Amino acid sequence: MSNQPYPYDPQKQNYQPAQPPYEGQVAPDANTVRDASMGGGAYAQSRHESYVDPAGNHVESQEEVFEDKNQSRANTRYWITTITYFILAVLEVILFLRLLFRLLGANTDNGFITFLYSLSHIFVGPFNGIFNDQALGRAGVFEVSTIIAMLVYALIAWGIVSLGRVVFAPQVSGHQRVVTTRRNRY
Repeated sequence: MSNQPYPYDPQKQNYQPAQPPYEGQVAPDANTVRDASMGGGAYAQSRHESYVDPAGNHVESQEEVFEDKNQSRANTRYWITTITYFILAVLEVILFLRLLFRLLGANTDNGFITFLYSLSHIFVGPFNGIFNDQALGRAGVFEVSTIIAMLVYALIAWGIVSLGRVVFAPQVSGHQRVVTTRRNRY
């Protein structure tokens, strides 16, 4: 069990979403409507009807609806985390390749290197000039601005994920409400 203020993500093994209060049960008698509002944002409704149509056929209809708002919030948190870290991983790979090729003094006349430098310059540009880049040998350059960019973007991604965990935290309630309505026709 972690000491974090939010439940496990639904993809983890120990996460158990709320269960409907009467899953798999048939309503006690015909024409019964059950409505339940459980704590934590879960909602369930069951409807069971039994009647004879004008052709003389006996018709039974049962409908169950269950919605767990905390499960929905957990899924939103999961997708925010997944997408944010995926974008961060792609950006970090691009910046790492820039750092590596600049450090090794790659040929700037090469099409791939030119494309990589042009693409990564958009992300490194705001950090240029904070520190002087250190020349290594004849062609290699150690770009401190690229390392700073990698760190800042990692911190921004961490902040977005943390904000998503706070905004989409589970709603905890200490009450449960169940309403049962029965209609009988005589």
